[in-house]
Amino acid sequence: MSAFVEPLRLLLLAETPAWAQTLRERLSALGSGYALITAPSWDAASALFDNPHNALLLTTAANLPATGHCALPIILLLESEPTAVPEDVCDWLVHDQLSVEVLRRCLRYGRERARLNAAVQRLAEQDALTGIANRQGFQALLAARLSEQGGQGLTLGHLDLDNFRRANDALGYQGGDSLILQVVARIKAQLQDSDRVARLGSDEFALLLDSRRDPQRAERLAMQLSEALGEPYWINGESLLIGCSLGLAHSRPGSSADTLMWHAHIAMQQAKSQQGCSFYLYDERVNRSARNQADLESELRRALRRDELELHYQPRLCLQSGRIVGLEALVRWQHSEHGLLAPNEFIPLAEESGLIVPLGYWVISRALRDMQWLLGRGVPPLHMAINLSFHQFQDSQLLPTLSRLIEERGVDAQWLEFELTETAVMRRSDQVRQTMLALGRLGVRFSLDDFGTGFSSFVHLNNLPITLLKIDKSFVGGMDERAENRQLVRAMINLAHNLNLQVVGEGVENAEQLALLREYGCDQAQGYLISKALPLSELARFLVFGMRQTLLGMSNS
Repeated sequence: MSAFVEPLRLLLLAETPAWAQTLRERLSALGSGYALITAPSWDAASALFDNPHNALLLTTAANLPATGHCALPIILLLESEPTAVPEDVCDWLVHDQLSVEVLRRCLRYGRERARLNAAVQRLAEQDALTGIANRQGFQALLAARLSEQGGQGLTLGHLDLDNFRRANDALGYQGGDSLILQVVARIKAQLQDSDRVARLGSDEFALLLDSRRDPQRAERLAMQLSEALGEPYWINGESLLIGCSLGLAHSRPGSSADTLMWHAHIAMQQAKSQQGCSFYLYDERVNRSARNQADLESELRRALRRDELELHYQPRLCLQSGRIVGLEALVRWQHSEHGLLAPNEFIPLAEESGLIVPLGYWVISRALRDMQWLLGRGVPPLHMAINLSFHQFQDSQLLPTLSRLIEERGVDAQWLEFELTETAVMRRSDQVRQTMLALGRLGVRFSLDDFGTGFSSFVHLNNLPITLLKIDKSFVGGMDERAENRQLVRAMINLAHNLNLQVVGEGVENAEQLALLREYGCDQAQGYLISKALPLSELARFLVFGMRQTLLGMSNS
């Protein structure tokens, strides 16, 4: 039994029946491998030819579709030989020269042209390694499915492999290709026939999921995919674990392909905040929050340029002499709409966006300027403590910039103190130590902030040029209520003194806490009981006039 051969479909657009009659006569002589279809225009018949494979358009010049509107190879029908080669057509036929053999050759060439076009289109829309759709092909598919289903019953997934580039470098390109093929195989094993998967980039994939009958199916499938992709991969006889992040976005009536892909991308970025293979469903509230964060970041950049930031200073009390011996510089943002913002409302954003480095230099410069201003008002020298982020601590320009600022302000560097967190000093400890030593040669000293909340050890701290430990307020604040806090604070103070380190108790809010710190031998205290953080003008009045009576009362308590 011979195999079925699909007939070549010929769409004829002509003003008069003469062309139809002539073509049918010639085609009858060629056999049954052709199907002639007549229509008044391309627009009227285009829906019949969604797949341009194995079809040709035969048209007169008057019915020629606009350039780019027809994917079929076009054969132009003419009444006489053209004076120049017609544009945007693959061939042409002249009515009074139309023999059976001429038509045979023209249709054979047209068919080969159609196959070639289909192959080129397939290559343009298909990933060469996996055979699944690429970004271009998937975007066309997504737009078509959204149009067909009115934007309903579809869920788009954006999947990203975590640290794939590192794995690819370690495995080599062949190993990386093998990993991608295994990932695609695992994804396909979880999908239904109506679902589609595409490769958007080297380590990014898109999933088009049919959720018309079951809106909750996408979340269940995401869990199954997370489990399947979280299993070890075998590459060249070795086991490899790799994480993935999947973002899901449900379509809505009126959704565009670009909007849906953007929503899935945002959800994928949210999933990246979790470890291992994880997924996240797009939430409009999170998107609004992300937009607000982006707006706030832009405003923070402008605030730095327009000098909308200001420093407030919280005094530090010596528990032996009863005098103020230091200040901690705390940045504030005078926002035009939200008022005065505390550091916890914008410092995390500065850390994420990289603005923490220029912000840090602004704080150092302003604090040195204010130190100079206080000295000029007759205030005795005070240690100025500045919080230094780990990002800035790694900046190659920290040492030369600090040297220049100290020289410009004419301030003795021994009064400058940088506060580092436990987490910062534990990361890349050798590099941290070298930077601290280099800064120490300028005369700068260091304190360890929020001690007790991180992971440092006293053995490790003994190798770093640290002068003070600041006990976190979470321990100090509970001393008057919990015996465990009192024991912890006393132990911290004793151990620090054994390492020749001074101790500052943070977050002191009442006289009982202050008395306990003094009883345990703590060197300094800082908190609302002594003073809140003050702008420069109020600080100057406090240091010159308001400090004496307040501190005399506390020293006698």
